[in-house]
Amino acid sequence: MDLENNNNTPLTGKETEKCAEKRKCVITLDEKQGESKRLKKEESNVEATSRPPAQSPKKRLHLNGKPTQNKDLNFRYGNYKHYYGKRILNKDFHDIRLDVLGTQSDLFRNKQLLDIGCNSGHLSIQIARKFEIARKFEVKSLVGLDIDRSLINDAQRTVSHLKRQETPGQGIPHIHFVHGNYVLDDDVLLDIERPQFDVILCLSVTKWIHLNFCDSGLKQAFRRMYLQLRPGGKLILEPQSFDGYKRRKKLSEQIRDNYNAIKFRPEHFTEYLLGAEVGFAEMKLMGIPEHCKEGFKRPIQIFTKS
Repeated sequence: MDLENNNNTPLTGKETEKCAEKRKCVITLDEKQGESKRLKKEESNVEATSRPPAQSPKKRLHLNGKPTQNKDLNFRYGNYKHYYGKRILNKDFHDIRLDVLGTQSDLFRNKQLLDIGCNSGHLSIQIARKFEIARKFEVKSLVGLDIDRSLINDAQRTVSHLKRQETPGQGIPHIHFVHGNYVLDDDVLLDIERPQFDVILCLSVTKWIHLNFCDSGLKQAFRRMYLQLRPGGKLILEPQSFDGYKRRKKLSEQIRDNYNAIKFRPEHFTEYLLGAEVGFAEMKLMGIPEHCKEGFKRPIQIFTKS
């Protein structure tokens, strides 16, 4: 049977095959469009069920949580903001170590001092000011050094406040606070060190130098202290015991590695400081602070440069 087109004209065999192919294409295209619409509908249903309700950025931040970080890393150098609150027992902010230092007040009379790891400067200021007012000794000048800039800023603000409160006949010695790392980048820099201080204070700092800069960093610091002292100068050292290191080794992976590599223990410090590599002439025990927490009862030693 012959087929007719829209003009009622009979179609030949080949034309009939072409029309059939066109109809197949149309049907296939319609099927694909239908399938595509069905898939889009299913996707929209899935999105509608899984997508959380719209929230403000602030709520999303609260929902997801802020990135966690080890806050203890901020104090990896022992630069605790309220360090003196742990050491000082009475409301007058009297550091118990002053009682030990006061037993040999001549050490500070008319002397130039360096306080390494001075924190927020409370003890530095008391050393430079307290005995001067009591006429026990007069500190000529004092430089406080700390690796934490914010603590140095606090110390400088304290000094500025004290100067504003000065009354006639009641001043304070020259005190200056400096931000910096006492451990040098390279040992070769020791060659340019020159004597400039009469007394260097290194109180409860050795542990933090040790954990962050290893045996080599602490030994370099000891050699630098010796080089910065004038002949007859004194290093006043309050080392922490090695037992106290363990609690802080978890501050970071690097500090843990440094801790595990330590060979130069606190019980070796005196021998090293008196040995040929440094060169102090003698060591005397100044005293041990009393009436403070057990962990802070550390011997205070005096090393003398010949």
